[in-house]
Amino acid sequence: MNGWDVITDLVVLLSVASLLGVVAERLRLSSIVGAIVGGMLVGPGLLGWVHNDHLEVQYVAEFGVALLLFTIGLEITREKLVAFGLQGAAVGVLQVVVTLVGGALAAWLFGWGIGGSIAIGSMVALSSTAAVARTLFDSGQLESQHGRMAVAMLLVQDLAIVPLVIGLTILGGPIEIQEVAAEIGFAGARMVGAVLIIGLVAVLLIPRLLHSSHLSGNRELPIVLAVVTAVLAAWLSHELGLSAAVGAFIAGLALANSPFARQIRSDVTGLKAIFLTIFFASIGTLADLSWIFTDDHIVTVIMLACVIVVGKALLSGFAARVAGVATGTALAAGICVAQIGEFSFVVGGVAGAEGLLDEETLNLLVAASVVTLLLVPMMIAIAPRLAGWLGGGSSGEASCGRGRVIVIGIGPSSGAALESIRNAGVPITVIDFNHRAVQRQRDLGDEGIVGDARRVELLAAAGVANARLVLLSLPDPKAAAAVCQQVRVLAASVPIIARCSYNRAEASLRSAGATDVVLEEDAVGLVLGRAVAERLDQPPV
Repeated sequence: MNGWDVITDLVVLLSVASLLGVVAERLRLSSIVGAIVGGMLVGPGLLGWVHNDHLEVQYVAEFGVALLLFTIGLEITREKLVAFGLQGAAVGVLQVVVTLVGGALAAWLFGWGIGGSIAIGSMVALSSTAAVARTLFDSGQLESQHGRMAVAMLLVQDLAIVPLVIGLTILGGPIEIQEVAAEIGFAGARMVGAVLIIGLVAVLLIPRLLHSSHLSGNRELPIVLAVVTAVLAAWLSHELGLSAAVGAFIAGLALANSPFARQIRSDVTGLKAIFLTIFFASIGTLADLSWIFTDDHIVTVIMLACVIVVGKALLSGFAARVAGVATGTALAAGICVAQIGEFSFVVGGVAGAEGLLDEETLNLLVAASVVTLLLVPMMIAIAPRLAGWLGGGSSGEASCGRGRVIVIGIGPSSGAALESIRNAGVPITVIDFNHRAVQRQRDLGDEGIVGDARRVELLAAAGVANARLVLLSLPDPKAAAAVCQQVRVLAASVPIIARCSYNRAEASLRSAGATDVVLEEDAVGLVLGRAVAERLDQPPV
């Protein structure tokens, strides 16, 4: 397969997935559903335009998952990690153990052998990091209690891939205990090494490079540095035998407390959307439609998918409840992860190679997993309602920015306003390109973001939708008008007070959505008038 064949596959996947994604959105479904269905149509099971054995396409798709986890890591500050880490880890470990045992026991009761049952349980234990995290983010549930618990489960599952593969290899044939112990030890050492290397590079090197790029005024370089950071972290993690997505997540965590975090997230949003679309479409190509629609396989597939969704939701919710999570939050998180994920195919491939599962069983599990993935948007949509109904969870809406004043542009003109807001006890988020000015505000206790406020993704991350007030203090009236328009995309009613350097620009600012416009020329005229009056009141020299 040459390079142009890869590009052809990517173009086909993107085109069909985008088209069906638009159709899905029109039908009030998630674009993820459209992408998966698109992959099913052009895959080897139907039209055969794209083959699922093209590893190059799979690597590109995996990079989309890495970018997604990188951006999620950017949102988890050290304070959030400390507050949530221990319970989240306990929930994740319990979820993997409980669903693995439950799945294996169910398979054994239906006649599979011990090895095959454990392999099936291992596949059932893993959920879709990409589908769940993407849908949680799009629906605003990523910062909810059940959303954070679901992400904790997903991260532990990604880390569990290595021991699961080792375990299935042991079940597949005779192996020395010393070899097992050595492999487990090497896996632990690789994990520690990945965390240290990625963390040190992200904390010590990348912020310095970003500072330099902002000083030089280069807008493209920060984007390149952000993507390179995610790619290097994913590559290093993969080379050390871990999940590439986990490495990218660690890099995001290391940069989360940097003032550049939200600008980086904004910069990679477009790339992430492209690669994730390819990913979901590539998952669709795994479904063999010709096999599914012969010999009544479709009935078995649908029944198995329903059993997996219901059983896994209950088992995962039970695991979270045992870890001390409130009932509503626990069950809502369980519903979010109630599907078979992409890394289950890796585990299934190992189980098949070791002779633990036959081809018929693997086809059944893969087909059922694709059906469960199609249900992800609907399941996550009902999760917050269930959490609220049972009284144990949040509604799912992020509280980021609630009650804050968002100040865009830092300089002499905004200094007095910042002091007044601070004296009133109202929390402040500042956004500016000057990282030194932002750092000064962070030192005073404000939240600071380095970036371009004309990017709607950055404004969303800053919490404009929940803000109490937006203060625009930009000297360029065109830039100010552009920011006003983007604020109005996210928040139709939030008050916007805008600085206007020239009276002739007032109309454009008001039409862009500014509530109040402070005219510099008029303000300067008033000050000049007072100064003149004071002098005239004095006796002549």
